Amino acid sequence: MGARSVITSQAASFFDELAAGHAGTPIPEEKLVYFRTRSRNRLYHFILSRFVAEQGKGLTKAALARRIGKSPEVINRWLGSPSNLTADSISDLLIGISGEELAPTSEPILNQRPGNYRPWDDNIKIQMDTKPSTETAKLRLTV
Repeated sequence: MGARSVITSQAASFFDELAAGHAGTPIPEEKLVYFRTRSRNRLYHFILSRFVAEQGKGLTKAALARRIGKSPEVINRWLGSPSNLTADSISDLLIGISGEELAPTSEPILNQRPGNYRPWDDNIKIQMDTKPSTETAKLRLTV
């Protein structure tokens, strides 16, 4: 049997529900989850990039915790991985890290190719430093 081919013109567009406008069919839950996760990851990498930049100037997680009145465990959790941060926790982190406030923007997605979020798309570079004699790696995040 020959290889099965997919005719792309017959494939459903990832953005069909969005392109249909306000009167279109409901957006499937899996697509909503995809964009929630994508937004959460973007926000996490944005905050983390600010923290790493300020770390170079002496900021520590302990100092950040003291500045915003949170426990070190909370700061570790917030900076440890993407999570469901609230508007209040995002504000607290940005004020405590770099004296900034969030200024949201958005961009239309209908003309974009679907793809997973990658921090380097936002000019954030992740570099892995390894030494041949060690089994551990050190990640360096720069903006």
